[in-house]
Amino acid sequence: MKSIQLVCLALMWALMASITPASGADRLDADAVMALTDKNRDGRIDREEFHQRMTEVFFFADVDKDGQLTFAELVAVEKVEPEAFKRADRDGNGKLSLYEFMYVIHRDFEAADKNQDGVIDLQELRVLVGK
Repeated sequence: MKSIQLVCLALMWALMASITPASGADRLDADAVMALTDKNRDGRIDREEFHQRMTEVFFFADVDKDGQLTFAELVAVEKVEPEAFKRADRDGNGKLSLYEFMYVIHRDFEAADKNQDGVIDLQELRVLVGK
């Protein structure tokens, strides 16, 4: 069974691809995700860049704009396991607050940073998005 971190991370990268302007493709490859997220163009995604992009993703996915993500809002964008959602929902209210979302996402950053250098490089990103 996939960990909550890996399930949510796959979901968030899919969301990242979906919030970009349509250019004929439903999903972006690792190079395109890097270009969107790497604001300083150093070829790496640091924690600040990751945090900024994931905050954008949260508010994009929050279609009813109530400041929380429901399971339905997430599965409308990408497949996610109900048990993974429940584990991320730390207060058990059936929604993910920005805090709950970011808690999981920052743990995901650590999981994606395989060489533990504090950034996600293109090679790590390619493994992550499966491209």
